[in-house]
Amino acid sequence: RATHTSFFFCAMPINYSKWDNIDCSSDEEDAPKVAKPPPKKVEKPVMPAPKEATGSAWNASNYHWEEQKLDTWGRQKIGDLLTNEGKKIHEEVEFQGARLSFIYSVTKDEVEGDAWTHIRKGKTVVGYNFEIKLTVSGKVKTSSREETVSASVHIDLMVDTDADVVVELTSGGGLPFASTLKKHVENAVEARLAAFLGELQEKALQQKVKTEGKEGSVSPEGAVHAAPKEHGDQAAGAKSHFGGRVQ
Repeated sequence: RATHTSFFFCAMPINYSKWDNIDCSSDEEDAPKVAKPPPKKVEKPVMPAPKEATGSAWNASNYHWEEQKLDTWGRQKIGDLLTNEGKKIHEEVEFQGARLSFIYSVTKDEVEGDAWTHIRKGKTVVGYNFEIKLTVSGKVKTSSREETVSASVHIDLMVDTDADVVVELTSGGGLPFASTLKKHVENAVEARLAAFLGELQEKALQQKVKTEGKEGSVSPEGAVHAAPKEHGDQAAGAKSHFGGRVQ
């Protein structure tokens, strides 16, 4: 008789408690968190306040061409200086070691031309163009006698060129000191032209001061009020291709 043996399997419950104390966390998670430094505040540079624009209301900083016409003033002023405002002129002329007394008057026969100043890019420029005719009449006193002399004077005065002064004796040309007297009149005329150019330069600077809203008077540096060695020294400043002398 056959015998059969039966096996019964019973599943045993699994105890998971042995894993309760196992550290399953990662090192990265447990690492202390370091606070990031706050971003640096970038300070914007403090820009200087913009300078107040100068010049006329329509011409900020005097950048554009701004002209001042001085025709009437120029003709009157140059005439007054050359004629000594109608007053007689008392001067001395040296000839061969002797000093001769020369008393004369200057008459304005013709003064034609114009004068102007303008401002461009903050620079002042003067311009002028005159043709003048004068008559000189007077007397020269020597130690022994008195001689009457007269002369005609023709002047061409133009910006950026030397003045052309031509003196011709109409009486007294035969006197021994005639050439000395002629040169004296020429130098006296050039000295008065230099004084006029100095006043024209001052007009230009006054215009610049006025448009910039400043107060006070300005005298041009280096303005000439005496006879220079050369006419090129009469108007201080460099030449300008705009037709004038830059201040």
